[in-house]
Amino acid sequence: MALLEVEDLVVRFRTHDGTVYAVNGVSFALDEGETLGLVGESGCGKSVTSLAIMRLLPKPAGRIEGGHVTFDGQELTALRESEMRDLRGRELAMIFQDPMTSLNPVLTVEEQMVETIQAHTTIAKREARERAAELLGMVGIPQPATRLRDYPHQFSGGMRQRVMIAMGLALKPKLLIADEPTTALDVTIQAQVLELLRQLTAEGRTSAILITHDLGVVAGMTQRINVMYAGFIVETATTADLFARPSHPYTVGLLHSIPRLDAAEGEPLIPIEGVPPDQRQAPTGCPFAPRCAWRLEICWSANPPLQALAGRPDEVVATGPRATHRIACHNPPTPAEAEAGRPLREGFVPAAPPTAVVDELAATAIPAGEEGLVTFEEPLGPEAPLAGPGGLPLQPEGDARPGREAEHHHPRGHDEGGA
Repeated sequence: MALLEVEDLVVRFRTHDGTVYAVNGVSFALDEGETLGLVGESGCGKSVTSLAIMRLLPKPAGRIEGGHVTFDGQELTALRESEMRDLRGRELAMIFQDPMTSLNPVLTVEEQMVETIQAHTTIAKREARERAAELLGMVGIPQPATRLRDYPHQFSGGMRQRVMIAMGLALKPKLLIADEPTTALDVTIQAQVLELLRQLTAEGRTSAILITHDLGVVAGMTQRINVMYAGFIVETATTADLFARPSHPYTVGLLHSIPRLDAAEGEPLIPIEGVPPDQRQAPTGCPFAPRCAWRLEICWSANPPLQALAGRPDEVVATGPRATHRIACHNPPTPAEAEAGRPLREGFVPAAPPTAVVDELAATAIPAGEEGLVTFEEPLGPEAPLAGPGGLPLQPEGDARPGREAEHHHPRGHDEGGA
């Protein structure tokens, strides 16, 4: 049995501007000691998926409205908050993007680390302090006993991230989730932090989920990769298989939009046209269709299920080095097209959107005369919404929404298998 099993996870945010369809029926699994990468552009649902696993969704707006999250045999969605709090830190740990906002600026590093250790153990404060100093030394911070007395602002960005890694691994959790752990760091420090993460998780047989938009990071850090788009997993495979044979148009687009050292001189990058969909609209059809160069007419109305590549065994393996390479696509690129980054079939033209889709996109487009008008001269999508100050607005007070049914709206075909 896998250490972590996420099945048909649905997450919604109820806001003043309507419902945000953040995660739409995501399923995957993770074995003990395995490292999984979650990749995709900003807003695709990577971080929300991890927050749902940790039961840390912002309330009252965010909520899990469907699916199951099973960790080490326990159904996390059914646990009381006190039971979940006991698991966090001890069995499940998370490293957030920005350590400066995760560490308390008015408490020393010692106070924060000792509190974390004592919250889940019965050891004395002196022993907890010794353990904290040991952890700081383990993550490469010099003079750890002295630096414990410092405040977060007295550390560099890379050092603060090392402190967060030390806190995350303080109680030797079975699962560590790292959400963009190197975003704010320079390239040299990034490499050091990633190597540290790899070394410590390998030594402790800790399973890890690495969330990033950097394909270079997951290439060297993970055994498997899930590619996410608009709240769906659109491709999943072992890391080696995904880079050797990217098979979803979105994955192909991601790989062709980054520079390569082995690229021919003067070879242009191929950007992904358009913008992600407005996730305040219930998903209809394939969410990538407006930006896809391989789209067919069916893509506008039917979201394909996650299925094994043609010619692969019917039995789905969800985890491990023999995990099945699966994609959600009606018209996947051929290997030659994936290498070229565009359709090569003679006479092929991406299917134009039906009238109903044009009307729907027009309703969400920016008014004429303003920048960002949506057209279909290129395979573009609807304009993404601008973020309001302070992020997502919460529900108005007293809005209990009696009788309101959960809107799952993940119209992909039934996702067979445990991934």
